[in-house]
Amino acid sequence: MSNTTVIDYDDSDGTGTVTLVANPFEKGGKYYAKFDRTTVNIDHLIARIQKKDIGTNAIMAKHMASLFKAEILEALSRGEAVNLFDLGTLYITTSGSVKGDTPETASIPGFQVKFTSSKVTNEAVSALGIKKIVISDTSPVIGAMTDLFTGEETNRFTAGKAIRIEGTRLKIAGDAGGVFFAPATEKGEPVPDETQWIKVENLIRNVSKTLEFFLPSELEIGNSYCIVLKTNSTKGNTTRKSYSVAQSGVVMVKDE
Repeated sequence: MSNTTVIDYDDSDGTGTVTLVANPFEKGGKYYAKFDRTTVNIDHLIARIQKKDIGTNAIMAKHMASLFKAEILEALSRGEAVNLFDLGTLYITTSGSVKGDTPETASIPGFQVKFTSSKVTNEAVSALGIKKIVISDTSPVIGAMTDLFTGEETNRFTAGKAIRIEGTRLKIAGDAGGVFFAPATEKGEPVPDETQWIKVENLIRNVSKTLEFFLPSELEIGNSYCIVLKTNSTKGNTTRKSYSVAQSGVVMVKDE
């Protein structure tokens, strides 16, 4: 059996992408930053060691790694904190808030493991460079729009009939959220005065990739509108404090 590990991978160059994500909380800045993750595993690490220390036995290295893993897990199961090669400490904490006001009534929710990095670990990343900065866009994206009365993909919809909007992150949520028909300006943009917007009262279908609804009766035939989506929906059934907005190009309402 070979004592080498052959891995086809490229080493990172010491730079990475920082993604700015909208901050959903009232305090703090407008964004928080995430350094995009590139993960290496034990095979990668052993292969790198073999490049620097020719003759290192990969099988023995993996065996020792598995022994360390087993001992670390056993130590944690005994309630011990573990110093990981001076990189930081694995320690045990409760997994939620404690219910009860006295030791007799206290209810401990359970335990979990957390990690505190050491000074030497933090210093290792201090010289990282930023390759680029991007903004994470969580706004709805409007794709195809279909007049369900005619079956045509169009921007001219039959008055009083149902339409379908397809795209991504379309699900409408929040008290201030909704689908609106805003009169269009000469530049093809929604009028700023939201009191002029006409809200769709009932959504037939309201999921991430599809919205279906009947056109409001207040829309005037021949007038130009922009469809505006406002939602604070996120993945799953959760919501955020701020609202994301998307708008279509100019659409019109026609008679049957």
